[in-house]
Amino acid sequence: MDKVLLQNLSRRIKELRKQKGFSQDDLSFHSNIARSTIGNIETAKNDLTFTKLYKISQAFEMSLSEFLNF
Repeated sequence: MDKVLLQNLSRRIKELRKQKGFSQDDLSFHSNIARSTIGNIETAKNDLTFTKLYKISQAFEMSLSEFLNF
């Protein structure tokens, strides 16, 4: 994934998590993604798969298109 896109997406995930009032542990629980992976995603250390994007969008109760609209 393009580095700038990954950084923007990582920032979006962190902002939405905070807006939702979720800790990284909460997002981990709701998305069924390891907390350490959530941390790496938010710091743009991990590339994202489509499946992880989908799981995170579902944790935020958003469609994938809504989630990626930034």
